[in-house]
Amino acid sequence: MLTQEQNIIFQSYFTIAFLTELKNNKFLESDFFKNMKFGSPWIKESLKKISIDNQGALLIALYAMLVIPRQLINEEFEKEYAAIDLFLQQNTVNTKTTYANDKNSIKFLRHIRNAVAHSRVSFQPNKFVSFSDKGWNKKNQKKESFTTDLPLDKMGSFMQKLQKVHLEYIQRLQRKS
Repeated sequence: MLTQEQNIIFQSYFTIAFLTELKNNKFLESDFFKNMKFGSPWIKESLKKISIDNQGALLIALYAMLVIPRQLINEEFEKEYAAIDLFLQQNTVNTKTTYANDKNSIKFLRHIRNAVAHSRVSFQPNKFVSFSDKGWNKKNQKKESFTTDLPLDKMGSFMQKLQKVHLEYIQRLQRKS
C-alpha cells in the first residue's frame, strides 16, 4: 500500500507521462479528439492552437517532476539531484544572484525549484525558459534574488534527468511491494 506522499509522486508523474503520450500519438489530430464535445467549445479550439506541449504544460510538468518529489524524496536521491544541479550549472546562462548562500556555490536546482513553486517562470520564445527566485535574508535583513535562463534546447535533457529520478523512485516502490 502506497503512502499519501508516494501516491502523489506516482500519480503526478503518470499524469505527465500521459500528456506526453497524447502529444507523441498526435491526439489533437485524432478522430476521437475531432468528435469530442466540450462544455466550452472555445477550449477545444484553443487546444488546437497551443497544442499539448505548451508553456502551461511545461510549468505543470516541472511542478510535478521537480517541486513535489524534491520535497518528499530529496535525501533518497541526493546523488542524482547533485548531478542535475551540475547539469544546470553547466547549461544555464545569464545567471545573476545576490543570495549570500550562493557566494561559494550556487544551488541552481534549489533556485529553479523555488521559481517553479512560486510561478516565477517566463519564456523567451525559441530561446530560453527564465527562472527567478526571490527571498528575504533574515540575518542580513535584505532582499535577495536569483535569475537564470535555460536554453530551450537544454530543456528536454533537464526533463529527462528529472524523469530518470521519478522512474527510479517508482521502480523502487514496485520492488518493495
